[in-house]
Amino acid sequence: MARTALALLFAASAALSCGAGPTGRQTTASNTRGDDPWLAGEGCTDDTPADPAPTVEVLAPGSGPPVSPGMTVRVHYVASLPGGAVVHDSHDGGLPSEIVLGSTRTFCGFERALAGMRPGEQRRAVIPWSLAFGEKGRPPEVPPRTDLVVVLDLYLPADVAPHGGAPPASPAMGGRRR
Repeated sequence: MARTALALLFAASAALSCGAGPTGRQTTASNTRGDDPWLAGEGCTDDTPADPAPTVEVLAPGSGPPVSPGMTVRVHYVASLPGGAVVHDSHDGGLPSEIVLGSTRTFCGFERALAGMRPGEQRRAVIPWSLAFGEKGRPPEVPPRTDLVVVLDLYLPADVAPHGGAPPASPAMGGRRR
């Protein structure tokens, strides 16, 4: 028991000395959450128009293969209104959300904003209202017909091998950016 505790202490101090804080860890099923009701909404369908599409800006690049439909991803996000008011921050729940691309009921624009991200990447996406919460919005936080600005951090699940033997990918932000 003491040996295990000592090993954990050594691993934690090594991670901190290498600059890998709590946000720089791999995730596992035990340290994620799959029940993020804030993301619930109309998913993408074959009838969902391609335009308007989310506008995406990569804030920090990731590495490894891009995510694609059917993959399980773990993500933290901060959703804001165009004026900058934060309406939801997944960090407040402590754990990243686990999403199966194409099958978890998340609103369409969120899935489209995740498409093509690489592990460890951080991106900012402006999601048009028609791909967010639509005509009705999400009262009281999101008014009707309101675009969303979402900053996404993609984590590398522990059950996915890092690309090219590199160390685990981590969200690029040392402190959260909005």
